[in-house]
Amino acid sequence: MVPLFGRRLLRGTPAGNLGKIRRKVASNPKKEKKIIKNIRKEDKKIDKYLKKLLKESKKNSGNIKKLEKITKNSLHELMKYIKLMKTLYGANLNRVYPEIIQLEKHVENLHKILEEIKKKGPSIPLEREFHNILNEIHQLWEMHKNKISKT
Repeated sequence: MVPLFGRRLLRGTPAGNLGKIRRKVASNPKKEKKIIKNIRKEDKKIDKYLKKLLKESKKNSGNIKKLEKITKNSLHELMKYIKLMKTLYGANLNRVYPEIIQLEKHVENLHKILEEIKKKGPSIPLEREFHNILNEIHQLWEMHKNKISKT
């Protein structure tokens, strides 16, 4: 007698919802493939924004207004992507792509640091923390991009 879990694996279906898009969002395989294709397009766009943000933040670390403008534009696109992923995966997002949850927290921290820099003025510890968080966002994004490419 094979347990239920073993039967599911024998039939080729996973035991849980790991890696599954919500049933309400993707009711058929064609629609799911189209959604994944759109996600990959968004990934390329966000990747371009993040590379631009890293490049410009190194150049304009003293110019707060320009840095704030570039950061808000780039992170706005990233936050839209995070909301899209939350809509698609729902409660499964933390199991499938835990880096998305971490990205969201880092983006919020980056906004807080930017506000502190705006209030107190530029200082070396705040700028260092800003660049550290920005680098962590970039690393998490690269990890996520790698996972999406394997989907």
